[in-house]
Formats: sequence, C-alpha cells, structure tokens
Amino acid sequence: MFANDKMRENSGRLIKIYRERRHQRSKDKQFSCNEFILATKEHPFYEIIEGAPVCSRATLNRLERGQSIKDDDLYIFFIQKLGFQVDDFPGIMSNVERISEELYTAVEMYDVDRIKRIDHEVENLFYKAKNYFYYKDIYDVLKIIIHYYLYVEYPKKDKSDLMIRISFILNSKLEELLLNIFFDYFYYWESNMFIAEKVYQDLIRFDNGSKLSAYFIAGWLMYKEKWFDALEITNDAIDYFDNLKSDYQLGILYFTKALALHTGNKENVKYYFDKSIECLSLAKGVLSNKKLEKNYFNIGFHYYYDKDYLSAIEYFKKYLEYKPPFTMHILYILHCAEELKTNSLDEYFRALKCDENKKNDICKVFFEYFLLKINKAPEKEIETYIMHDIHKVLVNKYRSDNLINYFEYELNKLVKITKCYKDLKSFNDFTSHKID
Repeated sequence: MFANDKMRENSGRLIKIYRERRHQRSKDKQFSCNEFILATKEHPFYEIIEGAPVCSRATLNRLERGQSIKDDDLYIFFIQKLGFQVDDFPGIMSNVERISEELYTAVEMYDVDRIKRIDHEVENLFYKAKNYFYYKDIYDVLKIIIHYYLYVEYPKKDKSDLMIRISFILNSKLEELLLNIFFDYFYYWESNMFIAEKVYQDLIRFDNGSKLSAYFIAGWLMYKEKWFDALEITNDAIDYFDNLKSDYQLGILYFTKALALHTGNKENVKYYFDKSIECLSLAKGVLSNKKLEKNYFNIGFHYYYDKDYLSAIEYFKKYLEYKPPFTMHILYILHCAEELKTNSLDEYFRALKCDENKKNDICKVFFEYFLLKINKAPEKEIETYIMHDIHKVLVNKYRSDNLINYFEYELNKLVKITKCYKDLKSFNDFTSHKID
C-alpha cells in the first residue's frame, strides 16, 4: 500500500484534507469525525458491526496529523470512504524522483522538446495509477507543471487551492516548480496579493540554493519596494542562467532587472529591456512567446509612465501586432497615441475585440468608452459616458488610482470644450479618497 513511512504519514494528512473538503461542501455528516469512523453497509471493516466505530476519534486525529498508524487497513477504510480507489503501484514513486530532477532541469533550460518527452513518460508511468489515491495528486501536479511550460495553462482556482494545501506530499523540486506557477498566476495575472504573499512565504525556503524562483521572489520584493534586495537576487540568477545559456530564464530576469533599475538609477534600463526582448525572442515555445507579448506592453507602459511617449509607442505597437483582446490597459496605449497626435495605431485599435470567453461587465464598460474615443464621438457624449457608466464602475466595482487619474485627466480636457465644470468638480470629489 505505502512505498515508505513518509507516504503513509502523508496519506493521513491527505485524508484529513479531503474529508474536511467533503464535509464543508456537502454538510454531509458522514464526513464529520464522529461518523467518519463508523463502519457502514457500503464500507464494512472486518467483523465490526454496522454503525460501530472502527477506531477511536483519537486514533483518527493522530492519523490525520500525519502520525503513522500500524494498521494499513485503517487507511484503506478511510480512503475508500472518501470515494477513492486504492492500490499499490511499486516503482512509481522512485520514478517520480527521477522525473522530478529531469523536469526541473528541463524547466531551467526551458527545453520544450525535453518537457514534451517527459510528458509522454508521465502518461506511460501513471497509465494505471492516475485515478488512485495519492498517485492522482502526484500525477495532477506533474501535469500542471508540464501544461504551464508547454501551453501556458493554469489550473482552475479550486484545483489551485487544493494543490497548495497538499504540496507537502511533493519532493522539493516539484514543490518549487508548482509554487512558481501559482505565484505567477496569483501575482502577475490575478493580482491577488493575499494569496501571492502566502505563496511567496513558501517560495523563500528555496532561495538559498535555487535560482529558478528568483524571478518570482524578486517580483514580490519590488512590490514591497525592496529594490536593492530584488536587484541582488536577480543579478545572482542572471549569472547562473548565463552560464547555462538559458534564453527564457535570462529574458524574464533581464526584464526584472530593468524594472528594479527603472525606479532609481535609470542607467542601462533600455539596454536590459531590450536584452529581455532579445532573449525571449530566441527562446522557442508558447510560454516564452506569451512573456514576450506581455513584455512589449509592460516596457511600453513604463516609458508611458515616465511620459516618454515616443519610446512607449514603439513597444505598444509591437504588443498590438500580437492582436490581443481588449483589456482596460489598452486605454493607456490610446492615450499615448493621442499625446503624440498620431494615427499610426488606428488600424490596430479598430481590430480590437473583447474576448468573448473573458468578457465581463467591467471590461464591456471600458470597451464602450474605447469605441466612443476611436470613433470620434462628440465630447459631450464622451463626458456623459464617463460621469455615468465609468463613474459607476469606479465607485462600485473596480477602484484603481491609475484609472481614476486617467479619467480625471480626460475630464479636464473635455470640460474645456463642453464648459460643464460641475462634472469635473463631482469627479474630483469622488477622487478625494482614492484606493487601489
């Protein structure tokens, strides 16, 4: 049943996690501690009569805390009560250790072909075991890591929450790879700083020897405005991956270095931004291409923030060449073009659409504003839309200092034409207590 004592202890902790999840979601009393230990018609236990406990609550508590219980049949009883299949698959866990090392190295090098071969090997290894207790979670973690680096796929939130909770069953290589993906998702994509901080606290355990997490750790340090710490970690990682000649890792790290320098001494910032673009362009794969696309926007935005609109529009144009769906961040590109009084991006603007799979009420409101602007709607119509639709979103659904500043600036321009200064005063009253 168990390859080693560690697997037995981990199984007890897993039982607790799955039992509590089922109890919380279904409110079914059979998953409460008192009833979980009872033998039933569907789940008998030796000669114990139906409705009688198979062990004490204290024994269940010890098992769920990860203390080894000698009777393996007790584990099997609880696992099956949770609805899992259970069996022993000799050799799988030792192969997982080997595959973890190979996958870690492949990720360091961003060797897409090697990751594909490992994916095929994982499928063969778990062909019979991937639906069985314990093995299923190991298989899922391997597939999450592989699919991220091959296809930029993230697990759904429910799966992410579960994987974070069960990460104790993983060896250090798999745990670090998984945590990197979760940090990337929650920090860079979801902007969920509460979960991102929890993941960061787990990631710093790997900071002593590993360089693979440097990009994510440095990202959090910059969020906390610890620029010199972020720069030190990034420089060490750049030296490491420069020796490995890993273009993808260098690409994301050069971008991080440019960000850290951008807030202080801006010497060589453009050099490192462009080095990031160069390295990511050399790396072949879906993830590197996605990072490259995002870097074009992010670099453009940093120049835009400094009011260097000529430099900003150069990178914004390259970003738009990827034909991304509309997001509210496109408004900054629109403003950049307006400041330069150029129509060079009009063709790209008119091609933008809302992503139907991700469309929501907030995005739709900003997209309608965007259409008013590019279709040269009358100033009064645009002003009314800001004061009614945009204002409602900023008050009730999506408060952001950057967007508040953006629309405050827009209104300042519009009222000079419409002479409706009361709208500007009303908006200024709203912005007197900004929060992001």
